[in-house]
Amino acid sequence: MTQTQSQTAGHIPEEQPHVYSVSEITRDVRAILEAAFETVWIEGEISNFRLAASGHAYFVLKDLKAQIKCVLFRGQRVGMKFTPQDGDQVLLLGRVTVYEARGDYQVIVEAVEPRGLGALQKAFEQLKEKLAKEGLFDKDRKQPLPEMPWKIGIVTSPAGAAIRDLIHVIRRRNPKTSVLLYPAKVQGDGAAEEIARGIHELNQRKDIDVIIIGRGGGSIEDLWAFNEEAVARAIAQSKIPVVSAVGHEIDFTIADFVADLRAPTPSAAAELVVPKLNDIVQDLQYLTHQMIERMEEDIEDYRERLRSLIDRRFFREPRQILDAPAQRLDEMVQRLLRGLDQWVLVKRGNLTQRVHRLFQASPSKNIQAFFERRTDLVARLLRRLESQIKLKIEKLDGAAKRLNALSPLNVLDRGYSITTSNKTGKAVTSSQQVNKGDTVRIRLAKGQLDATVDETIE
Repeated sequence: MTQTQSQTAGHIPEEQPHVYSVSEITRDVRAILEAAFETVWIEGEISNFRLAASGHAYFVLKDLKAQIKCVLFRGQRVGMKFTPQDGDQVLLLGRVTVYEARGDYQVIVEAVEPRGLGALQKAFEQLKEKLAKEGLFDKDRKQPLPEMPWKIGIVTSPAGAAIRDLIHVIRRRNPKTSVLLYPAKVQGDGAAEEIARGIHELNQRKDIDVIIIGRGGGSIEDLWAFNEEAVARAIAQSKIPVVSAVGHEIDFTIADFVADLRAPTPSAAAELVVPKLNDIVQDLQYLTHQMIERMEEDIEDYRERLRSLIDRRFFREPRQILDAPAQRLDEMVQRLLRGLDQWVLVKRGNLTQRVHRLFQASPSKNIQAFFERRTDLVARLLRRLESQIKLKIEKLDGAAKRLNALSPLNVLDRGYSITTSNKTGKAVTSSQQVNKGDTVRIRLAKGQLDATVDETIE
C-alpha cells in the first residue's frame, strides 16, 4: 500500500466553503426579505421628502431609534388625495426589498395614510392653504350679487333634493324669476369636472344674473367634488357671481371659501339670492306715496310764493317799473348831449389853432389853396360829426326800444287788460275772487273801464 492510498483510506478531505459574489448575496437577501415581508404596515415620521423629475418620490421613514428609505412611485402618488411632507406622522403600506445597485434596504410604498388626520382632511387643508396664498379667498375679488336677479343658473343633480328646495323657495319668493338647470353629478368620479364645466357653460350665456352650485349634506367623501381644485378654479374665473350652497350649516368646502357668497343650505341660498317680490312692491308703493306727498308740499310752497309775488306793488302798478329807467334814460341823453357839445368845442378849438398856424406858415400865393383845403376839412369834419351824432341817436333809440320791450304796458298794447277789484284793490286772477254784483276796474292800454260783475264763470 502506497502512502497516498494510506492517506485516502484514513482521512476524508474537508469541503470547500461557498463564496458569494456581491450580486448573489444581495439578490438572496432581497429574496428573503421580499418573501418574509410581502406587504407590511409601517408607522413613522417622514423626513427628507424629495420629488424627482420623473414624478417618483423618495423619502426616509424614521422613529427615535431607526430609519428606513422609502420609494413612492408616480403611479401610486398621483392617486393620493394629499401630498406627504416632512414631519408628517404616517402609516404606510409597502413591500420590503433591497435596491441591488446600492445594496440599500428600502420599502416600496403602495399607500400612505396620515396618522391623526384623514387623507381627505389632509388634502382639504393643503388645497385650502395653497388657494389662500394665491388670493382666491380674498374679499376684494368677490363680486356683489344682483339686487333683483331675473334668471338664475343652477349647477346640481337634477334628481337631488337640493334642486327641489331651490325651485320651491325661488317660486315662493318671486315667481317672476326663471331658473336654468345645468345637470351635473355632485359626488363620485367625474363630479368635479362636470360641476366646473357647468360653471363655464353658464358663463357663456348673457342672460344669467347669478349661479348657484350645491347639493345636500353628507360625509366629507360625499362632498369631496366641491373640494376639488378644478371647481375652485372655475368659481374664481366666473364673471357671473357664484353662490356656494353645499351640505348643511356645519359643512364647509373649498367652494364655500372661493365663492362670492356661501349659503349654509340650498334653501338658504335661494333666500339670500332672491328677494321677496311682495316686499319690493310694498317698498315701491311706500316710496311713491312719499314722493307724491313731497311734490304736493313743493307745489303748495310755490303757490304761496306766487301769491306773495302777485301781491307786490310791481304787479298792482306796473307803470312804476318805467319810472326809474326813464329817469336814467333822461340822464344818459343829457350826458350825451353835453359830451357832444364839449367834443365839438374841442374840435373847433383844435381846428382854429391849425387854421391860425397855417395862416402864419403859408405864403400869400397859397392862400387860395389853403382856403379850399380848409373848406374841405370843415366839410369832412361836419360829416364826421353828423355821423357820430346819428350813431349815438341810433344807439339811444335801440336802448329805448329794448327798455320799452321790457315794459308790462306792451302786454296791454296787444289787447290784454288788468282787472282789479274795487272792493279789495287787488288784481283779479280768478273768477272765484269776485261775486255777482261786485264792481271792478279794467285797465286798458289806453284808458280804464269801470264794470259790474253780472255772472262768474269758472
